[in-house]
Amino acid sequence: MISVVLIASEDLTGLAAQMTMLVPAAVDGLVKEVILVADGEPGVDALAEDSGARLVTASGDRLAAGAAVARGDWILTLRSAPGLREGWREPIEKHLAGGAGAPAVLTVPGGMLSKLSPRLHGVLVRRLDWPASGGDEKALAKALKAKRLDY
Repeated sequence: MISVVLIASEDLTGLAAQMTMLVPAAVDGLVKEVILVADGEPGVDALAEDSGARLVTASGDRLAAGAAVARGDWILTLRSAPGLREGWREPIEKHLAGGAGAPAVLTVPGGMLSKLSPRLHGVLVRRLDWPASGGDEKALAKALKAKRLDY
């Protein structure tokens, strides 16, 4: 159902941790595929091969490059940091069940400051609604008027 577009970095430990958090969701059928988008970062090709993720090499707008090859109905963008935490699936599953196709932003759990200025974790958008104009996750969330999902 969901294609995860994971932007590679030189933080292989962080990338591996993100991918580990996605495994139960893949086993349950929520995550259809993981697309690891890299621009020559060392070790990322081996990580993709070992994990079964699809590797896309791109410079420039990596989110758009990953979204272009996604096969799931929905796309969830992620980076190596901040790392997913337990409980990330519940707001996404609830949104998919009752969100009427609206885009959403997954925000990092935190204290009082996160209420005022939440840290963006990823953007969830239907593949067919992916905008032609690219940008980073913040620009994407703003352009799509994405609903905030806290966990």
